[in-house]
Amino acid sequence: MRTMIADSLPVCLCLTGKTLAANLAALDEHRAYVDMVELRADCLDPSEKFLIRSFPEKAGLPCILTVRRKSDGGCFVDGEGVRLVIIAKALSFASSDASANFAYADLESDFHMTTIEDACRTFGTRIIRSANYTKGMPEDLDAAYGALIQEDDEIPKLAVTPQSAAELSKLVAWVSGLPARDRIVIGMGDYGFPTQVLAARMGSLFYYTSLSGVGMPLAAPGQTSPESFIETYRVKDTNADSELYALLGDRRIMNSLSPSLHNSAFRSLKKDALLVPMPAETIEEALENLKIFNANGAAITIPHKEVVLPYLSFQSTDVQRIGACNTLVAREEGGWAGYNTDADGFELSVLEFLQREDFKGMKVTLIGAGGAAKSVALSLFRKGAECVILNRTTSIARALARKYGFIWGPLDDRAIDVVSRYSDLIVQATSLGMKGGIDGDPLEFYEFDGHEKVYDLIYKPSITPLLARAAEAGCKTANGYTMLRYQAMGQYKLWMGETAPSDYY
Repeated sequence: MRTMIADSLPVCLCLTGKTLAANLAALDEHRAYVDMVELRADCLDPSEKFLIRSFPEKAGLPCILTVRRKSDGGCFVDGEGVRLVIIAKALSFASSDASANFAYADLESDFHMTTIEDACRTFGTRIIRSANYTKGMPEDLDAAYGALIQEDDEIPKLAVTPQSAAELSKLVAWVSGLPARDRIVIGMGDYGFPTQVLAARMGSLFYYTSLSGVGMPLAAPGQTSPESFIETYRVKDTNADSELYALLGDRRIMNSLSPSLHNSAFRSLKKDALLVPMPAETIEEALENLKIFNANGAAITIPHKEVVLPYLSFQSTDVQRIGACNTLVAREEGGWAGYNTDADGFELSVLEFLQREDFKGMKVTLIGAGGAAKSVALSLFRKGAECVILNRTTSIARALARKYGFIWGPLDDRAIDVVSRYSDLIVQATSLGMKGGIDGDPLEFYEFDGHEKVYDLIYKPSITPLLARAAEAGCKTANGYTMLRYQAMGQYKLWMGETAPSDYY
């Protein structure tokens, strides 16, 4: 049962199928999640393009007509004369019933045909005057946007593709200074994704969604399904005033399950809050995005867990011990408080996996010495493990090992003997094998004999090359999904000031 709020924006499904029948079938499959549709007529087969007049009536929802040229990021490659005829026929107002007409026509800033534009106004079809920057952002946003404001009753739509988190901040800051009017300003791609799920904060009229499947390509880079918008990103039960939390990391966070975990818990526990991924290559850009969106806190992952430390106005004891932070909480007096829930999450997850109360008497190999490995090392130490830390850069492994009286070594075939001796539990804490990252098996030089317990902090994919090889040898294995759940519960408590029942994570 979906909770609706009165001021939620309509969800628009962009349809890019090759036939009207395919588009209508896709609409019917997702109808429960959408309020309107955009027919991307430029994606239709040639034989279908002149049959679209009947589409609004068949769809039974408000429809946007778009015939996007290839130069604007669409599929239309025929001459401009042909495109004008298609648009004219599609918008021929044979019916006085407005529901049988297109509710909107998306026309580029250089499109001018007085008869079509006058007919739109006569019959109630609103013109969306658009510009699409598919390879970046215009140098002068004011000029690009200003060119779209041609008539008071038209809706300017500026779609851009930020190439960095810094460009996203620039876009959002610019939008905040625009005078109020009906408009659509949207960022495409990974860096632009926050503007799509936070369209209400951008002052936009619609949420744009699309499908990705056989014969139904994404309408624009970075778009996601209407189900994702509603179920994962809560666009129907949050608004521009809801508490906002971010997931900070590089572009690999677009594959993270954290938004789904947290937002599902927020919904179930009736919290007016939302978590959105905001990829950034530098911590400075990431923190600027938090500021520009007025975020209440953040979850932090690779590669920002360690470099964020100098920017914290408060560090928890675990952050100080570990030297890494995975959670930010906004302080009332300003600045960020940093916490680390990874060590507790690892501890709870792995002891559950091993069915033990501690690591006493266990000899453990820890692969990696970065932010995630630092949390693991603290947990192994305080629960009594003996450990060897292996890392490609041995000086980093040595520095971490010395904190806890562990031994260290290089992550290559020179470590075969030491892994054999420290093989009760093998913990993989690097990003090698993570979806969106570099594939591989960091322990490829070691041959499992089946007695080892192998735990990989990566959870997507659920079976990494390391886990697959270990399982084939008869080892008991687990991925990091349970750790993700437990550390997310710790984050929830820091953000909300209360413990989340485990049933909700």
